[in-house]
Amino acid sequence: MAIAMTQQKPKRIRPPRAVRQKLRNLAIDRVRKDIIHAGRQEEDYSAEDLEYLVADKEKEIWSGIGWKSFGIVALLLGINIGI
Repeated sequence: MAIAMTQQKPKRIRPPRAVRQKLRNLAIDRVRKDIIHAGRQEEDYSAEDLEYLVADKEKEIWSGIGWKSFGIVALLLGINIGI
């Protein structure tokens, strides 16, 4: 009788709640700024649309943090990657 091995996803390290909240607030501020630049009001969007915009902006910020961290580590190691 063969026992099937289950594939487990690697555990992700979750940042502290305070960090996640600060990042979410930053994303909300950036979405509000984008809405203002588009010449619209927050009331023009549904709650679901606003949630999607904020989540998308959060992903964008996390992505930027990852690349900046990579650039800092590379800089400390003496590698110039152009960031």
